[in-house]
Amino acid sequence: MNSGLNYNSITEYYKKVFGGSVYKLALNIGATCPNRDGNLGYGGCIYCSGAGSGDYAVDYDNLAVAKSKLKEKQCGRYIAYFQSYSNTYMPASKLEDIVSKVLLDDEICGVSIATRPDCISDEMLQYLDKLNKTTHLVVELGLQSIHNKSLKLINRGHTFEDFVSCFNMLKSQNIKVCVHIMDGLPNESASDMLQTAKVLSELKPHSVKIHCVYVPKDTVLETMYNNGEYKPMEMQEYIEILAKQLSILDKNIYIERLTGDGDRKTLVAPEWTLHKRYFLNCLNKYLAQQKRAGD
Repeated sequence: MNSGLNYNSITEYYKKVFGGSVYKLALNIGATCPNRDGNLGYGGCIYCSGAGSGDYAVDYDNLAVAKSKLKEKQCGRYIAYFQSYSNTYMPASKLEDIVSKVLLDDEICGVSIATRPDCISDEMLQYLDKLNKTTHLVVELGLQSIHNKSLKLINRGHTFEDFVSCFNMLKSQNIKVCVHIMDGLPNESASDMLQTAKVLSELKPHSVKIHCVYVPKDTVLETMYNNGEYKPMEMQEYIEILAKQLSILDKNIYIERLTGDGDRKTLVAPEWTLHKRYFLNCLNKYLAQQKRAGD
């Protein structure tokens, strides 16, 4: 448990598995997405920036630069995090070639691959199964919400049923899955968000990433925001929803993230998402208060 609070931090998991601190190197391998290149549509999700949610990612062949960006977090052991866009949306042989080159670095002790649930072919699954037997592998599946009405509105291009099919396929190969969800999607109620947490708890993924929706420049969501069609969550509102979700999630699920890292240069709203440390301090204080009240 995280400092006596009610969730398991991924940091504790890394210490247990690797014997100490491990940090992720956000890497860009030149991938794209099927709802950007015309296969399913154009423009991507309504909140997706031009960097494909990888605003801080570095080209994968510049590991030294990626390590230097971590500054005080340099520790000699890293997970190669293929973050930008959908990193299994390419021939398996191409991804294998890239991963093999990255794993030549002795400081890389694992691989995390971000993708969509409709972007893992049979050929890709065979490669991931092989990779899972040679290194510490996590496949990060972007879900965002269990509600198909929301997935359609945000232009995900896949359904919850697509997600479940892919999730079960990966789990059948003993591949660890991290599920990414978002709170504060347009037209979602608190009940909708809690239901997403409840269903995830029942599915029992290895880990979960949660963050509040923020509005980047030059996105469909920015247009909705400027037209008064979308209002981002206030910080306290998000904290209270998040606390309830953490209480719902199975305690064996590791929590990888509780807030996003918006780019100051491109963020439109809400401004509070730029102050990550302050947010986490407020969240932990609230969780501690809730824990004391329940004792």
